[in-house]
Amino acid sequence: MSDENGDTNTAEQHTEETSDMPKYHLYIRASLIDGQSLGACPICQQGFMISYILAEEKNADFKVWTVNTLNPPAEFLEKNRARIYPFIEGISGNNYLGQAIADYTPDSSDDVEKFFEAINSDCPELKRPTSAANSIYPKIDKISTKMNAFLKGQGPDGVNAILKLANDHLATSGTKFLDGNKLSYADCFFLPRLQHIRVAGKVFRDYEIPTELSELWKYLEDAYKTMAFSETTPTDEDILKYHWEKFSDAERTQFRKKGIRDNWGSPKGPVPTKTLQVPDFAKNGTVANDDEDQE
Repeated sequence: MSDENGDTNTAEQHTEETSDMPKYHLYIRASLIDGQSLGACPICQQGFMISYILAEEKNADFKVWTVNTLNPPAEFLEKNRARIYPFIEGISGNNYLGQAIADYTPDSSDDVEKFFEAINSDCPELKRPTSAANSIYPKIDKISTKMNAFLKGQGPDGVNAILKLANDHLATSGTKFLDGNKLSYADCFFLPRLQHIRVAGKVFRDYEIPTELSELWKYLEDAYKTMAFSETTPTDEDILKYHWEKFSDAERTQFRKKGIRDNWGSPKGPVPTKTLQVPDFAKNGTVANDDEDQE
């Protein structure tokens, strides 16, 4: 189990502790490559992003730990009997109701979400939306299902439909992010999955986010500029390894025939990279015009 504080510059470093400020440990899945660095679990990154923003807004103080899920420490398993990720351990302070959080541990993923809401006193945008009238989230919450089906070979239509919904919403709202000009719960949910679609979709399915989704590309460009997203994003290689482990032996054989090798993290493999830039055509929310290119 590794402390990611030194490597990822987590937002806890920017908080000023008070006696009542909620302080907790956040445990997330480690890399499947080295067992120590940030893993590629989307829901773990979602929890990390929410924690990061809460700390930036001085609503909480946290420390993030990565857990090697292939060989987790016995003391961690004793705490996390539900085997859930991300996992929370309350250290000190109170939630917004004045209840102490010391020694708190969740029994389910729903409990983790309730914990984040209970310590969130000043950031309503980070609470899970319940109505499509207030957020795009209910319209895009099937992105994980569509992404997994697409990577399994079912075609990109389901993914493209949700990406277009997000693009059109951004065009209509005129906001920088999905539910306003600050990162919200919807963004913390959507962005990790969008990164997986971009990175894993390209390698395994030769997929590119459609160029005509200019608002979505601008959204991604703006998100990459935020610490809460860029500092919590795993390497491309970890994203690829994460999905490779989900493929069947038959699927892996087909990928190998196409020249895709599971050599991420090996001495002969690619140097670790992290995609945090958009293509030139997508910068500033513009898409190249074919007629202009011909002039």
